[in-house]
Amino acid sequence: MVQILNAIERELGHLEGHEAADLPLVHDALHYLTNYADLYHHPVEDRLFEHLERVDESTRQQVARLREEHQALYIKGKAFFDAVREVESEVAMERREFDLLARDYLDTQRQHLDFEEAIMFPLARRVLTERDWEALAGLGDSEGDPLFGRLVHQEYERLKNAL
Repeated sequence: MVQILNAIERELGHLEGHEAADLPLVHDALHYLTNYADLYHHPVEDRLFEHLERVDESTRQQVARLREEHQALYIKGKAFFDAVREVESEVAMERREFDLLARDYLDTQRQHLDFEEAIMFPLARRVLTERDWEALAGLGDSEGDPLFGRLVHQEYERLKNAL
């Protein structure tokens, strides 16, 4: 995920430097993030964190935060994706508006990943039982991931090569 965000930021840096950016690559990256990650990956995480809600009130609040962040990421990701498609289609868009959508999405995504890595995943490793992990086994289909799975989907080959 971080690699994808870095690729998007690299291309946005080209735009800021008034250089040509690979907007189709940004489009592919956002397509992956808003389709695969938001529609398949986050629901799997939500199921994982349902198990954590049993721990205590503080953990329930952390899980609620995660769910809110997943919803916000979906909304912000779709807005940024739509903006990229408009720019690709040569629809006039104020540069400042585009930059704000991009930065808001990328910053929110990075903060979310930091929260998961620093707080939620270590918590899950500490408190989930072997039985919990067995119940969660098979929820995620990492082999079927269209970018990082065993077989890369054709629509993501350029993105995979850029990472």
